[in-house]
Amino acid sequence: MGNLAERWCDFSPRIRLGAGLLMVGLLMAPGVYCHREVISDEMPVPLSSQWQKMMPLWGDNPVEPASPAKPFSALDFDTEDSHLVSWQPAGAGGELALEANWQSIPPLFIRLAERGQSVRGFSIVPERQRLKVTLQLEALDDD
Repeated sequence: MGNLAERWCDFSPRIRLGAGLLMVGLLMAPGVYCHREVISDEMPVPLSSQWQKMMPLWGDNPVEPASPAKPFSALDFDTEDSHLVSWQPAGAGGELALEANWQSIPPLFIRLAERGQSVRGFSIVPERQRLKVTLQLEALDDD
């Protein structure tokens, strides 16, 4: 083994570089010639037939434009299901505190999303007969 390393080092740098490139080329040749993909603009037959079956289900306009977000107001969350305790605006968001029943909490997140607000964090604490929900809000940027 030692003789092989000494013989390799005895070769000039050009011969070693040429031998290295030859080895890389020989290792890459089977991959290049054995794996060829046919590039075609047409869809495969099974996929195109499935696509043709799905298109009538979408109707005329498959992609509906996103509706603009409703303007956010903390007073919109003072309803019969939830009572507004406090709203502390800060920058592009703020902290919203509500008293609510358990059933009215999941729709609260949907209403916030409709108004362009994301929830960075929240807590739910039992208080009297209801739950106190504190939400840290941040306005979503559409830019």
